[in-house]
Amino acid sequence: MDVIRRERPLICPITPGLGAEVTHIDLAASFDEAGVADLRAAFNTYGLLVFRNQGAMTRAHQVAFAQLFGPLERSPLGEEADPDVVRIIHDATRPPTENIWHVDHSFREIPPRGAVLRAIEVPQAGGDTLFADMRAVFRRLPTEVRALLHDVRATHDVAKWAPAERVDELHAAAPIVTHPVLCRHPETGEETVFVNAAYTTGFVEVERSQSLALLDFLLRQVNVPEVQCRVRWQAGTVAVWDNRALQHYAVGDYFPAQRIMERTSIAGAERPVAIAAASEVCD
Repeated sequence: MDVIRRERPLICPITPGLGAEVTHIDLAASFDEAGVADLRAAFNTYGLLVFRNQGAMTRAHQVAFAQLFGPLERSPLGEEADPDVVRIIHDATRPPTENIWHVDHSFREIPPRGAVLRAIEVPQAGGDTLFADMRAVFRRLPTEVRALLHDVRATHDVAKWAPAERVDELHAAAPIVTHPVLCRHPETGEETVFVNAAYTTGFVEVERSQSLALLDFLLRQVNVPEVQCRVRWQAGTVAVWDNRALQHYAVGDYFPAQRIMERTSIAGAERPVAIAAASEVCD
């Protein structure tokens, strides 16, 4: 990364609160302190940054770019030559599997901070990714629902949708964890809702029927267009998003066409913190 960028990036919001396209920037270039500060500020504001026409970006550039937002989290699925990069291929023999609203690895004690995803090959049509702003979901919650969920914790299970014969194996690698339902973002202080359809199974110490009803209500909130934005990929499009504030859904409407993406994960630094607990610390 030896090319010095000579102009500040231009931040163009996709929606008023969620997502921004960033132009006048080359992710295969080096970044000065002002440019990094611009990107981090936009990341905290919009939760999702999208960069077009980044065909010069290599895996090394992708790794360096992801590190602007924090240390990396290496996956066992990483490429042999580039272990910080996971290559995701779906085609006629490997159907799409990410078409469910989710927070990446919320079943961990410390979920990832975010991820960088780069489009290598995309279908002629379809294969978009939807994002939902859980900060906006919190703001839309009725006051009585917020009161019901105050200090409530949810269970997150990697094996929620797994076949019975794999449950013990998955739990041995990643035991069930609990996280606060209502959290405070560690950098911006904004309130968020931290549940998702892929991994959240219920609420701790809440009667089962009420737990399921409340969870169902919360999971349906991501379907509201006012909290969403949609990214249409092209080869060379790159996106980075905040896993602590957003959910995402990779639309699987392109089967059996091929879609190839490369992903780098940004490690989390802290467990999700309940709004009440964060307030006590601040006080």
